[in-house]
Amino acid sequence: MDMTKYSFGFRASCNCIDEWIREVNVSVSNDTITSVFFIDDSLPPKTLQFDQWHTINALFDFSKSFIEQAYQYDIQYDNTYGNPTLMSVDWDSNIADDEVTFFVNNVIKY
Repeated sequence: MDMTKYSFGFRASCNCIDEWIREVNVSVSNDTITSVFFIDDSLPPKTLQFDQWHTINALFDFSKSFIEQAYQYDIQYDNTYGNPTLMSVDWDSNIADDEVTFFVNNVIKY
């Protein structure tokens, strides 16, 4: 994605910690996360650090691993910027609760 400064909404659906499931706003500058805060209360996460969230470029890297390694996956892309908007993966058909879905929305380029 050809953006140097942008923000986006992110949340996951998975058997994960609460901070992954709550929607956050992620701000990125030069492919480095500069801020993360929860949409519902504007507070930063307490458990996860900035480097434990993902830039959109990192999500593209994840999508490559989904395609190459997953048992089943679905990836949908934004028509404006081309970024992933939904990334759903089941890594192994024989393992319960390894599924994860990432949702990306409200991408704003600065």
